[in-house]
Amino acid sequence: MASTTRFEQLGAARLPCSDQAPYLARQAVRAWLGTEHAAQEIVTLATSELVTNAVKYTDATAADGNCSQITLKLSQDKSVLRLAVTDPGSRCSTPAQIPMQGPNLHSEHGRGLAIVDHLSHGRWGTYRMPRGGYRCVWCHLDREPTPAQMKELFQPPI
Repeated sequence: MASTTRFEQLGAARLPCSDQAPYLARQAVRAWLGTEHAAQEIVTLATSELVTNAVKYTDATAADGNCSQITLKLSQDKSVLRLAVTDPGSRCSTPAQIPMQGPNLHSEHGRGLAIVDHLSHGRWGTYRMPRGGYRCVWCHLDREPTPAQMKELFQPPI
């Protein structure tokens, strides 16, 4: 018989789809995990990348130019933290592949999912919700990152 993993929800938030959303998401993660949690920096960075993409690439906009809400959820099991960001979706973008690109320290865009892929060790994905076309992008992050992972997070680019 297959066992199912049970995740304990640490927090959930509805965020406006605006430039404020990444900041509000980072604040929520810090509140849910606390500043002393071993994975707080990694989860905060992954959150920022996923929420920024949700704001940038969703099609659902209101008359004022803002899209409807984004949902952020953080949960955990024995070994991983599961981060999930749900947005209204897009007709033209599906975050299913990471474009291969050469290192370019001057590039301002296009690295978000590559960062999430790296932080999650490839444990991420996306799916469309059956109703309404909403898109969910999720990743699993280590609850207890190794010292090497933390050191790498703060090393300057070569």
